[in-house]
Amino acid sequence: MSFDVSKAMEWAYKDMLTFFPENVSTFGSELDQLFAMIYYASVAIFFITYGILIAFIILYRHQEGRRAYHYHGNNLMEFTWTLLPTFLFAGIGLWSDDAWTKSKSAYRVPNPDVTIDVLGYQSGFGWQFRYPGPDGVFGKKDRNQISSANPFGIDSNDMHGKDDLVIISPGGARPVEAHLPINKNVLVNLSSNDVLHSFFLPNFRVKQDAVPGQWIKVWFNGTKAGRYEIACAELCGSGHYNMRGLLIMDSQQDYDAWLDQQYKLKKPETAPAADSTAALAVAPDSTTTKKN
Repeated sequence: MSFDVSKAMEWAYKDMLTFFPENVSTFGSELDQLFAMIYYASVAIFFITYGILIAFIILYRHQEGRRAYHYHGNNLMEFTWTLLPTFLFAGIGLWSDDAWTKSKSAYRVPNPDVTIDVLGYQSGFGWQFRYPGPDGVFGKKDRNQISSANPFGIDSNDMHGKDDLVIISPGGARPVEAHLPINKNVLVNLSSNDVLHSFFLPNFRVKQDAVPGQWIKVWFNGTKAGRYEIACAELCGSGHYNMRGLLIMDSQQDYDAWLDQQYKLKKPETAPAADSTAALAVAPDSTTTKKN
């Protein structure tokens, strides 16, 4: 009976990942496999290292009539425990490069179907979301206009910003709710107005620091409708525990209906219909900050 290493690794990988939040992103499985490989390699190294240590403690324990042997240096051992970790970490680096580049590098972000702004804040502790209006174009940002009433600093002189939709926390114990469509490339422009936060979507394998004064691009493509947790993965103050939110992944039809309802609530006199996701794709330079 032969031992199939690949099947054993597949079983171990699946068994460990049963404890993970369900993956619902297109690149999540690659990150999970990388995590599993590093995890099991670490476990193997732990048992090998401590197995050798325990064996040496037993084999070379003090015994009457046995003299200790002292030596200074062993070139073979020095080369071995220097080269083995080097090859191991180089291999992990090469394997992880594609997954890291695909999920994190800004130049590999695919053409977005939907673009939103996400802002972390400490005054009240939470997340705020900004969607382009029915015209599909974000208004410009002006850092001099940032205030509690205008946290994104939407330029009041830019007509494109008049219809932008801002979703804020409803207050109390209820988390803020954001909606996005499934099977679409979502581009998130992420920032903070005060301290470092970390935008964490466990089910999408997305985790990115929100840095004051910087807009950082994050992207993902959700594959399953449902309600998923938004969290802050960085201690940001006494109310850190309250930085929760819900990301509701909808079908395209349900997403358009929700967006249409939000537009009506914002401006009932015009009540524009929700546009298709193609109109929501925003060019990167449409969110530039107005300079002094």
